Amino acid sequence: MRGLLGEVHSRLEVVATELVARRRAALAGTGVFGVRDLAGLKPTLVEQVTSQPAADGCGVLLGAGVISDRERHIEWWRRGDAGFVQLRLNLDPTSVDVYDYFDRDWFAAARDHGRGSAYGPYVDYTGADRYVFTFTVPVSDDIFLGVAGMDLGMTELEPRLLGALRRGTHDAVLVGPERHVIAANTSRWVVGSRLPYMPRAGEGEFLVVGDVGLDSGWVVALAAGE
Repeated sequence: MRGLLGEVHSRLEVVATELVARRRAALAGTGVFGVRDLAGLKPTLVEQVTSQPAADGCGVLLGAGVISDRERHIEWWRRGDAGFVQLRLNLDPTSVDVYDYFDRDWFAAARDHGRGSAYGPYVDYTGADRYVFTFTVPVSDDIFLGVAGMDLGMTELEPRLLGALRRGTHDAVLVGPERHVIAANTSRWVVGSRLPYMPRAGEGEFLVVGDVGLDSGWVVALAAGE
């Protein structure tokens, strides 16, 4: 399980490194970093999605004023019916249906605390229209640049999570930071339900609890078989 998160993080670090490099090159050349400089990210983003079967899309969401010609910008490419398509959302802060990612918890965690996030699962109506997890890492150079992120479809992700949970001999459950059950190797925990408390070793039914790490907020909890 940590290996899966490590795979995702390594791909996001590739994207982060590319973003920093493009900004530095633009500033050293013309002194201006803008939307046109971000267009060259597409091959890198497509490569990261193609290399991860569970991935639906990948991209960067920029911090306030990072580029010269827009206050905010998303450069995100996702799988489509006939290849990769660019995600286009309403980012106009004066609009009633604005997609204000500045206010999202996963963006604030990166901007304010330098932390990545694993958000979900949720139905991504604004983008993939699928049941997905969004994984993010902060991107900084001399300033906070934004986040690099990747969506992983739950349909493809769940078998890998279950495979990891089924390797042991105990009943096992994977729980997210909001106490929601992400996956379990037994029917005693319902996926999507919310536990009454965060699992702790020696409390209630749980014998052992371990953090998955990598800023995911996930824990794996083991209990004796029923």
